[in-house]
Amino acid sequence: MTRVDIVYGGQQYSLGGRSIESIQAEVDAAVLSGAPYWMRVNSGGGRFEDAFLLIAPGIPFAMLRVKGDNGDDIDLDVDGVFNQDVL
Repeated sequence: MTRVDIVYGGQQYSLGGRSIESIQAEVDAAVLSGAPYWMRVNSGGGRFEDAFLLIAPGIPFAMLRVKGDNGDDIDLDVDGVFNQDVL
């Protein structure tokens, strides 16, 4: 399982088990819908703590693909606790 870090409002959050491309598609669909959308992400460091980020036009949102020291995506298989929400 891979992890994508998200920078939002100067804070770092993460999503596990998702690709950057799937998150981009979710954010694109949310913005194109014209309606406010709340994305569930992880705010905890070491344990899953829900946070909800408002996705709407004009709100800065950055994603970082987390890589291990060997350049491979980091494996975060933690009993399936990571969010798999999609639009």
